[in-house]
Amino acid sequence: MKNFRIVVFKIKRNLISIILLIFAICLVIFSTSNLSAAKSGLKLWANSIIPSLFPFFIATELLCHTKIPNLCGKLFSKIMKPIFNISGEGSFALIMGWLSGYPVRS
Repeated sequence: MKNFRIVVFKIKRNLISIILLIFAICLVIFSTSNLSAAKSGLKLWANSIIPSLFPFFIATELLCHTKIPNLCGKLFSKIMKPIFNISGEGSFALIMGWLSGYPVRS
């Protein structure tokens, strides 16, 4: 009897596992509607998100290897520190975020 251990189920420790198990069961039960939703989501990603954001991914990566982020850091350091409490180099990310926008097509 000394080697016999009672397994105590602790909900706090296993909460994420329980939620993932319920999610997986629901995916199997409602698989027909899930497949059509996944298909439409992939179509949206391929036809809207990638074509509109891909050029900005390329431009940002190319500009990061130049001196432009350092130049933006010098120019905007007096503005970025009081407003956002970050160094001036953060202005490059802010400007690229404004330029890339939100990919919406009608």
